[in-house]
Amino acid sequence: MVFDHHVHLEHGPYTPHDYPKAWVAQYFETGRVRDVSGIGLVEHAYRFTEAKGLLPGEWSAARCRYSLQTYYSEMRHLREGFGTALGLEMDFVPEHVQQIHQFLQQFDWDFVLGSVHFLGEFGIDVKEMTPYYDQWGPETVWQRYYETSIAAVQSDLFDVITHPDLPKLYGHPKPSSQFLAHWYQQFCDALNAHNVAIEINTAGLRRPINEIYPESALLEYAYQANVPITIGSDAHEPENVGIFFEQAVALARSVGYREAWGFVNGEKRAIPFDMK
Repeated sequence: MVFDHHVHLEHGPYTPHDYPKAWVAQYFETGRVRDVSGIGLVEHAYRFTEAKGLLPGEWSAARCRYSLQTYYSEMRHLREGFGTALGLEMDFVPEHVQQIHQFLQQFDWDFVLGSVHFLGEFGIDVKEMTPYYDQWGPETVWQRYYETSIAAVQSDLFDVITHPDLPKLYGHPKPSSQFLAHWYQQFCDALNAHNVAIEINTAGLRRPINEIYPESALLEYAYQANVPITIGSDAHEPENVGIFFEQAVALARSVGYREAWGFVNGEKRAIPFDMK
């Protein structure tokens, strides 16, 4: 059994102050069928009005529509009914570390996922911004991505770093293996030093790259550095909860992992893959 710590509700039939419980219940039913041991509900922090200005550009500003207070209150209530963990997926922007800290301190989260989706105004997974990949070139994109990811780890704001090789998303050319190995090692050393987990994210199998995040080479560095893992579907719809977890566990086992973190009652807990 595996804890799916990365589940979004945002594609549901919501208004800024209403979270239909029947929609949320579908997530938990899918989790039950797929035998996940727990569900971590997260939402992208940029969706909340209180986060306006924490990400650069108009793309994110246009999406700050929801009330963080309402989300927290509604999800806490659901947590009691369904027995889950409540978190946020927070974008890391180096220039806004203090503001992000203040934003996160407003409520008592069970866990916080740290993500690097933006390098300045370049949205790595925003399809209309893909020309940046060619303009910058592979080495610049990947170096800046890992420099920012390492800074995110060192900020001590996060429990987990998500989809940790996101720039591969659209299949653009990657730097050499030697170039990446240097950054993989630096990144994993930082994760170890700050006791931050690396995420195995199955959403890559639903994306153009058709590959789990991270690739096995990066996960091998993580294992050698004694970095804990989490596993997440990055589901945005009920049918994707726990999807492709057999492949994720197989990848983890292939480099030596035998357990993954889960979040139970706000506490990190190592859950063995063979636990029933």
